[in-house]
Amino acid sequence: MNIQLLQWGLLSFMIGLVLSLPLAAVHYQNSPSWTSIFTNPRKLKSAHLDFFTQAFAAAFVYVLEFASGTPFPAYVAIPLLFGTICNPLLLLIEATPLTRSGFAAILYKSLRATSPLALLFAWFAIAWMVLPASLLLFLALLTVIGVLILFGYKGPRKE
Repeated sequence: MNIQLLQWGLLSFMIGLVLSLPLAAVHYQNSPSWTSIFTNPRKLKSAHLDFFTQAFAAAFVYVLEFASGTPFPAYVAIPLLFGTICNPLLLLIEATPLTRSGFAAILYKSLRATSPLALLFAWFAIAWMVLPASLLLFLALLTVIGVLILFGYKGPRKE
């Protein structure tokens, strides 16, 4: 089994717990020292919750591996682990003014381009390996309907 899934999931969970401290300082105490670091409290809250969500997702994949009796290949596990930490890290960086310049801006732009795609690839690969054909067809149908709705939406009507 991929014990790394549980280890990275635990790391993500612990980061989410640690983020509860600045979240409380920003939301409840309105601490000037913390609000100068975290200028977007909504993104800080989103990052806090997303670290927990990604920890759950990593544990869920571990349970899928355990139930199926076969570990997922590295080309699935590595993008999943990358996205598990980097996707919520995007929200955490967006909560600060670091996205504007310097190394953090470069890191932010590269993570923004790669992390969501890595997670999307990993989850579709997991679905392809685990789901039966009938549920894969249902997932494909829902995806096509979603794309059609997205492209068919005209926006609010102007009168």
